[in-house]
Amino acid sequence: MSDELQKEFCNFKEGKAYDRNLIENLLHYYKPSILTNTSQLKRIGKDISKQLETTLRKSGFTTQSLEDLAQNTTYKIILCKDKDHYPYVNINGDKIENNLTACFFKRENRQKAIEHITALCRKAKNISIYDKYSFLNGANIELLKSILPLKELSITYDSQYINVVALQEYCAKWTFIDRTLPEYHDRYLVVDDKIEIILTSGFDYLIRNEKEFTYIVRPVSRQRFLM
Repeated sequence: MSDELQKEFCNFKEGKAYDRNLIENLLHYYKPSILTNTSQLKRIGKDISKQLETTLRKSGFTTQSLEDLAQNTTYKIILCKDKDHYPYVNINGDKIENNLTACFFKRENRQKAIEHITALCRKAKNISIYDKYSFLNGANIELLKSILPLKELSITYDSQYINVVALQEYCAKWTFIDRTLPEYHDRYLVVDDKIEIILTSGFDYLIRNEKEFTYIVRPVSRQRFLM
């Protein structure tokens, strides 16, 4: 962590006054354990116990720069609040994010993923569906029927890639907006333009398990599909 964040984190751990906003953003990225050295702790005015100082010195963590220290960590980054170039990651908003991700290997059951995605869609008012391949032959429409909530719902889709006739017949409460959507490699469900569910190998592998499957749930930081 940068000196400023390290000091704030120490205050938080020690029960001293701390910036709540900063700590909440920091904990979003936090993965134990955070690496420091004796020089940093001295710079930020923290007393170092004899035990900790001995441990750090024995491990060789004494006078390295933060950039050098980062190379000894698992993720090779420095958390900070004001820099955007590597190896820094700005906890207030950065291209490198810490989002919910699930990875399924070949032959693994995907029921948990289906239930999670269904729950994310349950209270939606608007959903955009984008997948260039999974729906071309009418396959996986049954999957959408099980995922989408049976209530008033506006569904944005691109008729180049999906035929919604079966969906229109399935639920009279659903309304459909046919729109030419920007071309992407990954596949998406965008919920109320607030949450993106990114399916790296498409809807096919939510129900087929002969290949691996990964999905990512992240807040929408920039509109991908205009509602």
